[in-house]
Amino acid sequence: MPAEEFRQAYALSLIDKFPPLPKGRPFPRIHLEDVVAGLRERVTDPTKQNQGAASLCGPAAFFYCVLNYKPELYVQYVIDLFTTGKAHIGSLKVEPSLPCRVYQPPADKIAPVDWIALASLRDSENTIMDYASADDTVAGITRPGTLASWFRDIGYQNVRDDTNYYFCKGAKEIQAFDRDMRVHARDVCLLVNDNILYVQKNRLKSTFCNHWVVLDDTPQLNGNQINISVYSWGASHRIPGTSSLSIHDFSLNFYGYVSGKPKYFP
Repeated sequence: MPAEEFRQAYALSLIDKFPPLPKGRPFPRIHLEDVVAGLRERVTDPTKQNQGAASLCGPAAFFYCVLNYKPELYVQYVIDLFTTGKAHIGSLKVEPSLPCRVYQPPADKIAPVDWIALASLRDSENTIMDYASADDTVAGITRPGTLASWFRDIGYQNVRDDTNYYFCKGAKEIQAFDRDMRVHARDVCLLVNDNILYVQKNRLKSTFCNHWVVLDDTPQLNGNQINISVYSWGASHRIPGTSSLSIHDFSLNFYGYVSGKPKYFP
């Protein structure tokens, strides 16, 4: 569900009070006006967050959930990164490397505010490779355990990781994520092969997972048929469009899910 109006209003007020930038600012190739405009757009409509051409679907899924519950956390996180080069949400601490911070994100690949938020989180988690370009692929991959740990660190309760990198999941896990959202009001991130987003491909069997999406609404399950709405790549997508997929066909590109219940903390 979207954030309450008072939370959106508070998040927007934080943007209005954006602190002055220091000399030698941490993201020297990103302009303040682009950050401010991007923050306002994402607080008003979280689907506007878009990883674009960057392999940042894990951080995008994570922050889409944050934007829909406590957008002020997201705003303060970006403000702190842009003004100090580091930030935290709960016990999640983020401090991107110099190569990540001095990168100038191409406008046709990822928005400046999304680079700050998403790339900083991904880079801060890497111990060997810096995430320093929208063209990086391996350095941008988010493992299920990492995504689950981010949710735990910011206070989500009873975080569940039911995923598999190599073998598809099926009806049992589909029923479980439906129950998690419908009954327990949990945020649910699905691990999929991106075949699932395309009508021409969503009945083709994949051999690996490569994408995170977020359930946008309660799944529609009818017998052995499924239809869901998910957030991905800066938009809401209906899978599989106007019809439905059989549980069998859906499972050809479904590798499990990570879910958790938001906890409101100061």
